[in-house]
Amino acid sequence: MYGKDGSRSDSSSSPSPGELDPARAPKDGKGVPFVVIGLIVCTLLAIGYIVFTPKETPLGKAASMVRSSKAASAVPLLEELVHQNPADVSVYPWLAQAYLATDRFAEGRTALDTAFRVRCQDVNLAPVVDSYSTFYQNHNHYEEAERLYNSALQVVKPAELANSRARMYLRWSEANLANGAIDSAVTHLSKAWQYADSLDEPLKSQVPHRLAECYRQLAALAETRDKDEQQAVAMLEKSLTVSDEPGTRIALGALYSKRKDTSKAIENYEIVCKQDANNLEVRHRLIELLLAKKDLERAQEALTELVDKEKSFDNYELLAGLNLKLQNYPGAVRSLEEAVSLKPEASISLLKQLLSTLNTWGAILVKENKAQEALSVKGHAERVSEQLAMLIKEQKKDEVKPEAAKTDKWNPGTPPISVISSRNWLAKGSLTPEGEIKIKNISGEAVTDLTLTAVFYDNTKRRTNGSVGLPVANPSSIAFAPGAERTLYFSCPNIVKDDHQLAVIIYWKGKLLQEFPVVKQH
Repeated sequence: MYGKDGSRSDSSSSPSPGELDPARAPKDGKGVPFVVIGLIVCTLLAIGYIVFTPKETPLGKAASMVRSSKAASAVPLLEELVHQNPADVSVYPWLAQAYLATDRFAEGRTALDTAFRVRCQDVNLAPVVDSYSTFYQNHNHYEEAERLYNSALQVVKPAELANSRARMYLRWSEANLANGAIDSAVTHLSKAWQYADSLDEPLKSQVPHRLAECYRQLAALAETRDKDEQQAVAMLEKSLTVSDEPGTRIALGALYSKRKDTSKAIENYEIVCKQDANNLEVRHRLIELLLAKKDLERAQEALTELVDKEKSFDNYELLAGLNLKLQNYPGAVRSLEEAVSLKPEASISLLKQLLSTLNTWGAILVKENKAQEALSVKGHAERVSEQLAMLIKEQKKDEVKPEAAKTDKWNPGTPPISVISSRNWLAKGSLTPEGEIKIKNISGEAVTDLTLTAVFYDNTKRRTNGSVGLPVANPSSIAFAPGAERTLYFSCPNIVKDDHQLAVIIYWKGKLLQEFPVVKQH
């Protein structure tokens, strides 16, 4: 089409008023705006929410108020609900909780008992029971808390209360221990142990440990206060059934040793060595018992394990002697060489023993037609002999002409013995210190009547905590020979506090011999 001015005009580009624009016309219905669809969906969702969302009930409103620490405002609503419909048992737990939160305990307990009586099965009942139990515990009314749980079990499943009951018995046992009531603590820890599976770690593992520790305390009291060793053993054995711990077996081993039941003492000490490989004190006790039992092979095995952890002259010297008795010459040679390196001042006597051992070993090898091994041992012996000759030569150079032999005899006014070693300890978990001293007769005469005294001294309180007599010899026993050595074991007659600084003082006829610290084992 052309206009009056001769220009071409496109009528399709600008429709006249009232005409539809073909470019904007919907095509097969696909052009319906998405906004309209979105509005429809939102409208439907809003309608669904309004229709299907339940209206908040009066009980729900009151419960929300209790949860929001507005219990005082919730109480009138809950009381009105009970008044309107006493048969609605689900109201009673919330009413009891609201009363407790507003310090109206008596009314709350009545509401809680009513919930029990009407057999309320509401899921909120168990938490309310726990709240009331905590209230009783905070006021040290543990018996009431226990009675509450027993009443609640009429309607609440035991599993729902197991965790809180275990915690309640644990708190009760702590209160017992604070008051020195160990027997009661054992009773309540035993009940806590029944529900321990409901606890989380580490609290779950602490229950048997605390119970075992209480049995150890009862054992210590039975031994020291009641002088009933049989009861002490029974308590320690019961402790093991709860939790097999090194502290229990150490105490049990000491008791069995004291009662001359060497086999059971050895059994317990061997188990401790496996449980606690670094407990050197127990290893020493085990070796002494094995030697006393003349079980040389097991003693040698135990001593070999000990020298791997405690390289001392005494240990190697003892091991060398054991190896010689068992005809283990290679082991004896190694032990003697280690002893020489640890105590050079004793080299001459040790080298003489080493040389004798090598010569004996070599002769045995010759008899067994082991020529190569015998030749090697012979060469070793020659080197030791040269070393020994050199040391003896040097010693003679340094010797001073001895003075005329003294004829002075031992003075009866001085101690006939000397303490040559001592070990005093407080085992982990124990309340009874123990000690062991090794003495030597230095009088030059046989001692027929001698008793020492070991006094346990508490340096923290600066007072004695008991004493024990240490009989060495009496007219009816075998005399303590000149130059002989003897080991004396003892334990404190009273229990002590493990955080105090302790010492052992040895007396002879009231005169101080030596004082030693008590080492605490951890």
